[in-house]
Amino acid sequence: MGRQFEYRITYRKQNCVQLNNHNYMAESAEQALDFQLEMMQHRHWNLDIIKIEKMCPWSNLWVDESETINNIIHGH
Repeated sequence: MGRQFEYRITYRKQNCVQLNNHNYMAESAEQALDFQLEMMQHRHWNLDIIKIEKMCPWSNLWVDESETINNIIHGH
């Protein structure tokens, strides 16, 4: 097992204006997104994933890794 980082996934429920966040400890943005997609499938949630960010432990800032969404969900 590699080093884990905190990832924050921002999403919107269908027909809802408010954005929500779900945080995961994962080795990569891809793994965090896989966790989110698995939860969505098990709970029959229909969500729009807006962005994914990684907490940088050195700067204590969130780093945008949203390109992962396009790579995995949209196949780009």
